Amino acid sequence: MNQNDFRAVNELKMLTIDMINRSGGGYPGIALGMAPVVYALFTRVLNYDPRNPNFFNRDRVILSSSHIAALYYAMLYMAGFDIKKEDLMSYRHCGSNTPGLAEMHNPLGVEATTSYAGDGVGISVGLGLASRYIEQLILEEDSHIHLLDFTTYCFLSDADMMNGTALESFQIASLQKLSNVVFLYDANGITSEGATQDVLFEEWEKTFTLKGFYVDTLKDSTNIKEIARAILSAKNSKKPSLIIFKTIIGKDSFNEGKNIVHSGALTLDDMTSLRRKLNINLTPFEVSKDSILHIENQRKLRFDHFYNKWQNSYARAKNMNSTRLNSILEMLETGKTVIDFQADNYKINEGYRESLIDSNYKVMNLIAPKSNLFLGGSAELSLACGTNIGGSDFLTSSTPKGRNIRFGVRERAMSFILNGMSLLGLRVYGSTELCFADEMKSGIRMSAIMNLPVTYIFTHDSLYSCEDASARIPVEEIAMLRSTPNFTVYRPADIIELMGAWDSILKSCKPSALLVSKNSIPKLPGSNASLVNQGAYIIKKENERLDGIIIATGSEVVSAMQISYDLLASGLDIRVVSMPSMELFESMGIDYKSSVLPSNVKTIVIESGSSFHWTKYASNEDSILGINDFCPYGFPMEVLQKMGYDYDSLKLKVESLLKRQ
Repeated sequence: MNQNDFRAVNELKMLTIDMINRSGGGYPGIALGMAPVVYALFTRVLNYDPRNPNFFNRDRVILSSSHIAALYYAMLYMAGFDIKKEDLMSYRHCGSNTPGLAEMHNPLGVEATTSYAGDGVGISVGLGLASRYIEQLILEEDSHIHLLDFTTYCFLSDADMMNGTALESFQIASLQKLSNVVFLYDANGITSEGATQDVLFEEWEKTFTLKGFYVDTLKDSTNIKEIARAILSAKNSKKPSLIIFKTIIGKDSFNEGKNIVHSGALTLDDMTSLRRKLNINLTPFEVSKDSILHIENQRKLRFDHFYNKWQNSYARAKNMNSTRLNSILEMLETGKTVIDFQADNYKINEGYRESLIDSNYKVMNLIAPKSNLFLGGSAELSLACGTNIGGSDFLTSSTPKGRNIRFGVRERAMSFILNGMSLLGLRVYGSTELCFADEMKSGIRMSAIMNLPVTYIFTHDSLYSCEDASARIPVEEIAMLRSTPNFTVYRPADIIELMGAWDSILKSCKPSALLVSKNSIPKLPGSNASLVNQGAYIIKKENERLDGIIIATGSEVVSAMQISYDLLASGLDIRVVSMPSMELFESMGIDYKSSVLPSNVKTIVIESGSSFHWTKYASNEDSILGINDFCPYGFPMEVLQKMGYDYDSLKLKVESLLKRQ
């Protein structure tokens, strides 16, 4: 290692340890072990411009090993990004730009939020799939234009290699032959509890080679030249790549190689000793100007040529005046895809009756021709969920412009891969049956935290999904989805509301869930696509007086309306309110909400799921006709009768509640 690199790496280590110790905690072990790798990546390999951090063909760095965040912030600071010394000094403090784990902040060089082990692997695979897909669309317009050929680098830890999401995502990277993703594995063999020998299978070279990866192992992960050689070789490989860096956790500290240095702060004696070993004479939080200049010079040697070549492609693309190419450029420049879908432009016959799964397939295939930036797939349930885009291939290495993605039975990986694809601006969706939503909870949560407009399509959303097993009946899943902040749940009642839901989804920049019944449902009188965006509306108004209100969602709206008709003969004049989105209704003003649900009127809720969340609307808990227990399996009508949820039982309950004083 030359003296410039030696000095800069040691300053990087000490700067990171200063951050951790000032905050009273963090992850010093990985910082001392992986500093040479992070430094080599930034100085010898990575294409980036700290003055233009949103340059859309920049290489991406994803911190699946999110414990590396402090080291990464220190590197960004030394590399010239808009991180101030005050940001480093406020590491882990509320409201700072430097949280303890990585949170998305593109101008500061943090590409994605990652907090669970394995998250970043799926996100990296998603970025790789999305960039390859978009680049192929561009090349289809002009084979000489290369606008999106960046590489994604993903830092891993032993914890990632234990995690199911990561292992699912590695398989997809292998099957898709994603040569634009490089995984950098810190194999220090230590977790917070101790050595990994009893909890981690470690024949990674053999395993990943058999899976079609390019694999390299560095036993000495301190040599900058060798680290750079390994990463560049991986970058130039035609396969997905894994580099295994054998590092020493907490190198040069009193507790190097021990789990005690995994997290926490170093003692003052250890800090003093470390400064002496690293030959650092600077005051805390100081780095030398020579190191800053050296890092910048190394970047410019590489980046200026790369950027000038890219600019020629960009100018050529701008001059083509291609509508399709312009839409791609707009997405890349703004990070958003705009799809003009107006639900009111479509007329539905009065006699229309069909499963909402089939209706959803038709609606999605009305949307798909409007933009080739709309794509997605399923966790091996595309036929059951009806979510394929007709006339399009599956997305594979040999058909990289396919718009249907087979994720296999990998719901967790699917959710994070969708997040990664969405980071580039694509409008993506993933589908499975609602009973599997819990498998995707962490990915859904990250969509909401990063505010990515991923659409999760969940079918088989009611008691009509009960033939096989109790575990397949999604009793609690709707409540779980609604409990997620910054997340919109749509449960449309018929084809009209379904189209309105898609209209609302495509106009929104927030993540959402679309719940679709497999029941055969008619077009309902009074249903209104444009009012879906209000969250709830009066689908059937009372005739003369208001004796009570039934709120219902999804397929239960059909029952609610029929009950209102039947009970009118008994002298009960009932309003029916369809509530396709509780979140959207809550966002409305008090005047609108009061006009739909006036106070002091008996209000009953019918939804075939947990009664959680409904107490704010129903007159009392008895007035929530939900399902609060796991259900038996069997044919639908048998189960409905067993649970007291068949039509006759519901009608009797509503009548009794409304007549009760």
